[in-house]
Amino acid sequence: MSRQWSLPIAALAGGALYYLGIHQGAQWVWMALIGLGLGFTLSFSRFGIVFGWRELLARRNSYYVRIHLLTIAIELLLFTTALSFGHSLFDEPMVGNIVPIGIPFVGGAFLFGIGMQLAGVCATGTLYRCGEGQPRFWLVLLCYCIGTLIGGSLKPWMASHFVSNPILFKQLTGGLWSGMLLNFALIALLYFIFRQVELRRHGTLQPLWSQGNPFWRDGRFTVLTGGIIIALLNSSVVALHGSAWTITGALYDLSLRVGSLFGLFAGNPKLAQPLLANPMIGMFVLGVLGAALAHCLSGAPKAGPTHNGAILAGMLGGILMGVGAMYSLCNLGGYFDGTASGSLHGWLWMLMALAGSLIGLRLRPRFGLSV
Repeated sequence: MSRQWSLPIAALAGGALYYLGIHQGAQWVWMALIGLGLGFTLSFSRFGIVFGWRELLARRNSYYVRIHLLTIAIELLLFTTALSFGHSLFDEPMVGNIVPIGIPFVGGAFLFGIGMQLAGVCATGTLYRCGEGQPRFWLVLLCYCIGTLIGGSLKPWMASHFVSNPILFKQLTGGLWSGMLLNFALIALLYFIFRQVELRRHGTLQPLWSQGNPFWRDGRFTVLTGGIIIALLNSSVVALHGSAWTITGALYDLSLRVGSLFGLFAGNPKLAQPLLANPMIGMFVLGVLGAALAHCLSGAPKAGPTHNGAILAGMLGGILMGVGAMYSLCNLGGYFDGTASGSLHGWLWMLMALAGSLIGLRLRPRFGLSV
C-alpha cells in the first residue's frame, strides 16, 4: 500500500472511533485508540515474537528474546502498580491476565508453539500482517478463527475431565510486590542464560543499545522502541480495563457470530450479548487499521509471491494456534501479559511454547520453509 492510502485509512479509523464513542462510550474509544497504537507499533517496528524465538532456537541469536524480556520487565512494574489498586480508571476490577494451570493449558501452549512456527506469526503478528495487506495471513487469520471454534467447543469436556487452578506469585511470596521481585529475578536469570547462549555460540553479543540511534533506524522504529511502546500501551489497557490486550477472545466472539449465520452454536451464551460488549473487538479492528497505516507511511515494499507449502503450513498453524489459544491465550496475552500480571502460567507458557516451537521448526522444511 502506498502513502496515498494513509488518509482513507485514517478516516476509516476516525469513523470507527466515532461509532464506538456514540454507542459504547469513552472507555471503548480509549481502548480502541490504544489498539490503533499497538497495531501501528507492531508493524512500524517489526516487533517479531515468533521470529525472535526462531532466531534463538535455530541460530542462538538472543537479541530479540532479550528485548522481549525487557518488554516484560517494563510491563511487570507497570502492571503491578496498576494491580495494587482495587479498580481500573473506569471502575472495573483489577485482575490482569490470569489463566488457570492444568492439562488443557499445558497442551494449549504446546500446540500454539507448533502452530506459530508453521505459520511464521503469532496472533499479534497475524494482525499486523493482515493490516499490511498480505493475503496469506488473512488465510492464517481465518484458520485461527476456525481453531478458536474447535477449541471452544471442546472446553466443556475439558473442564469436566481436568482440574485447573490459577497460581499467583503473590501467593508464593505472601505479597504483590514481593511477587514482582521474584518475577524480576526470573527475568534477570533468563536474560543471563540467553545472553550466555549467544556468547557461547558466536563469541560476541549483539547489544540492545547499538551504535547510532537505538530507537530509530531506516525510517522506522527499532525493535527496541517497539518493545518499549508496546509495554506502555498494554499497561495502559490494564489501567483502563483491569486486564490487558487479548486477541483470541475477540476472534472467538466474531467467529461465533459468523457461525450463527449458518445456524451453528445455537444456545451459546455469548450470542445473547452485543458483539461490541467485548472492547477487545474494537481494539482488534483498530489494530489492523493501525498496522495498515504504518505500512503506508513506512513505504515498505509489497510481499513477494508465496508457494503452496507456505500456504498449507499457515493454514495448519492457524488452526493449531486458535485451538491452543482458547486454553492458554497467545504470546502477548498469555506469556507477556500473564507474566506481568504475576501469574505463574506466563513462565509455563514460555516453556511449553518453546517445546512446541522445536517441533514446529522440525516441521517447517516439510512445507518448503526455511528454518
